[in-house]
Amino acid sequence: MRTLELVRACYGACELIWPSGVYRVLSGGPPPKGAVTIVRVLGARHVAQAALLAGADRLAAPHGLHRVFSLVDAAHCATMVALAAGSRRLRRPARRDAVIAGSFALLENR
Repeated sequence: MRTLELVRACYGACELIWPSGVYRVLSGGPPPKGAVTIVRVLGARHVAQAALLAGADRLAAPHGLHRVFSLVDAAHCATMVALAAGSRRLRRPARRDAVIAGSFALLENR
């Protein structure tokens, strides 16, 4: 398992296990209604993505899967940028999540 997949798996596990805490770290405040569920869903995606990417290195052409998931992360980043632009209340956590998703997208696109 590459370091990036390990970091992604740990981040996703934190979102699954302690979603309100992750939200508080990103926003500086308590999560609004529904945010805990969304954080858990994103955590599950990160864990699943890390597991699939960790197994991809055994494939004949793993770079294709890494690029596909880079696009998934880029789409996540774009939606967070749009959310930050459209919601004053969610601007801070959305911007921070956009940075995280964008970082994963850039690092995954190797």
